[in-house]
Amino acid sequence: MENSDNQVYDSIAILLANRSFIYHLLQSIYADEPNRELMEVVLDNHTREALNLIAEDDDDFNNFYGLLDRLSSDMQKDAPETIDKLKTEYTYLMIGPAELVAPPWESVYILKEPLIFQESTLKVRQAYLEYDFLPAGYPNEADDHIALELHFMAHLARLALEYFEAGEYEKVISLLEDQKKFLIEHLLVWISDFAADMQKSKSHYFYPAVALLTEKVIIIDEKVLDEIILFLKSS
Repeated sequence: MENSDNQVYDSIAILLANRSFIYHLLQSIYADEPNRELMEVVLDNHTREALNLIAEDDDDFNNFYGLLDRLSSDMQKDAPETIDKLKTEYTYLMIGPAELVAPPWESVYILKEPLIFQESTLKVRQAYLEYDFLPAGYPNEADDHIALELHFMAHLARLALEYFEAGEYEKVISLLEDQKKFLIEHLLVWISDFAADMQKSKSHYFYPAVALLTEKVIIIDEKVLDEIILFLKSS
């Protein structure tokens, strides 16, 4: 393998590890109410470095970096109060009891009605079953909750990294193609509407900005997947 190829493979390994980290982080943000441990990861320099690897010259990334700076300052001044604010916003946007301005389930956006556990949910479950993936909260939480769909992407991203490190590139290609398929058939179908609805929130402390970031990450990730798949198939 020539040096140029070695450099490309090294870059792919970094991208695959980066994808795994970002999807795991986003999944954790949506999955449960925030705590100090989670916010330490969110505010760690590694998170900004991970986002910088995929960031385009985009206002949503720049706005999110500004948000991280403000959150870091708030945490230093009064961590308990900051966590309480985050928990309040999380409850308002992700749990209720009031009607959610941005329901975090794919089926709501597919059907344009506030219904869950629908046919689209079963299609998501089928994708999970192909990889023996049992999402957290099963069977009480609908499979098409944003946290679970991101968790599935994180799971496949980790598997792709493991196979890449083992030199099993055909399996890597298959995994990446399945991830692209899941993005196209599921997350990309509704993430923009979800992110837009989150901007209707009466509270804009953290989660509406995370929704915009999630949208950008998913859109960029489809392009990243295309580039990696193309290189591996041509090598």
